[in-house]
Amino acid sequence: MEQVRVALLGLGTVGTGVWKMIQSNQDVIARRTGMWVTVEAILVRDINKERQVEGTQSLLTTSFDEVLAREVDVVIEVMGGVEPTRDYLRRAMENGCHVVSANKELLARHGEELRSWAKRFGVKLAYEASVGGGIPIIGTVSHFLKANRICKVSGILNGTTNFILTKMKDEGRTYEDILIEAQQKGYAEADPTADVEGIDAAHKLSILSRLAFDVHVPVDQIQRVGITQVSPIELDLADQLGFAVKLLASAEQYGENGPVSCSVSPTLLPLSHPLSNVNDVYNAVHVEGDFVQDLTLIGQGAGEKPTASAVVEDLCNLWRLTGQTAGKAAPRALLLESADGDGSRFHLLSFPSAQASAGQVVGHLERADLSVQAWKAAQEGETTWLALIANGWERGQADRLLRERSLAVTWHANRPVVGGGVPWGSKAVPLAKAAGDQ
Repeated sequence: MEQVRVALLGLGTVGTGVWKMIQSNQDVIARRTGMWVTVEAILVRDINKERQVEGTQSLLTTSFDEVLAREVDVVIEVMGGVEPTRDYLRRAMENGCHVVSANKELLARHGEELRSWAKRFGVKLAYEASVGGGIPIIGTVSHFLKANRICKVSGILNGTTNFILTKMKDEGRTYEDILIEAQQKGYAEADPTADVEGIDAAHKLSILSRLAFDVHVPVDQIQRVGITQVSPIELDLADQLGFAVKLLASAEQYGENGPVSCSVSPTLLPLSHPLSNVNDVYNAVHVEGDFVQDLTLIGQGAGEKPTASAVVEDLCNLWRLTGQTAGKAAPRALLLESADGDGSRFHLLSFPSAQASAGQVVGHLERADLSVQAWKAAQEGETTWLALIANGWERGQADRLLRERSLAVTWHANRPVVGGGVPWGSKAVPLAKAAGDQ
C-alpha cells in the first residue's frame, strides 16, 4: 500500500474538518484508493491557540520551511487569503508537492499562474472545494463534460445570502433582522460584505468561467450587485408574479469562442426553474451544454463537513484522474456589455398612494409604448408598491415618464429575469440618487 504524506495549511473550520475526515475515514480511503494517508505537519499562525482537535499538537508549526522539511507529497491549503498563501503554494510545487486548495479568492485571481506553475514543476493542482463546498462541480465540468460545448453556467453560489433571502421570503422579516440571525448561527461573518455584496459569488463565478469557457474573467470586471436593498415586499410581489428572487451568479458565452457575459445580482427565476426552490444555506449550479442539455447539482455549499469532503476527495483523486492542470492557458475574456432594455426585466416602484392607483400608473406606461407583461401591487401605509414584468425599457425611461405625470416615485428596483435577455446587473437606489440613470 502506498503511503501519502500530507501537510495541512490551516486548522480553522475547514482544516479541522479535513483532519477529522482523514483520521476517521482512513480505512475507507485505503480500501478504495490503495493509499494510506498521514498528516505530517499542520501550519498555523498561533501554535498556542486553544483548539478542540485531538492529536494535532505535535504536528503544529508556524514555519513553512519546517513543513517542507517533513518531505510531504501533498500540500492541502485551507488557510485562505492571497499572500503569503500564493508564495507557499509556489514553493510547495517547486519542491515537487501536489496541491489541493479550497481558496476561492486565490484561484479566482491567480488560477492561471497556479496552473502554469503546476505544469512547469510536473505536479497536480486540484481545487474542487473552492466552488460550491461539497458540490462536485469542478470535477463535473473538468472531467465529465469534456465533449460538451457549455454555453451557460449559473448558480446560487453563496449560502449566506440564500439563507437570508429564504428567511425574508418565508417570514416577511427585513434584511437587517435576518442578517443578525445569520451571524448568530455562524452563517455570516461579523463583516458580511464579501457575502452580501456578491464578492464571494463573483470569485467562484470567475473560476467556473475559466473551466467552462477557457477564458479568464477578472473578478473586478464581473457586474455585481448584492442583496442589501432587497425587501420582503419585493420577494412577496415577485412570488405573486410566479418568480423566486435569488442572488444568481451567471456566465454565458455567445457562440463558440465568442464574448462572455458575467454577472452576480438578485435575479427573478420562474418557479419552475430548478434553482428557484434551492433554499436556506444550500448552493446549486446549473450547467447548459449542447448534448448534456440541462444539468443541476445541489448540495451544501459551505461548512466543515461538506467542504472537507471536497478537499479529501480531491486528495484521493490526484493519482486517479488526469487533467487537473491540463488545457490551454485561458485568455482574457471578451466581456459582453449587456444591453439596456434587452429582454424582460422586473421593476419595483413605490409612490404615494394619494397621487395615483397602480392601475393608472400601468396604463400610463403602456400608453407610452412600454410593454408591461404582468403586474401586481401592494399597499403599505400611504405607499403603493407596484411590481412589473416589462420588456424593452431603457434605464430611467419609466422614471422620466412618471415624473412627467407629477408622480413622485420614491423607489425603483430593476432586476434581470431569467429567460429575458442579457442581464446587465440590477439597480435599486432611492430615485434622488439615480442621476446617472438619466
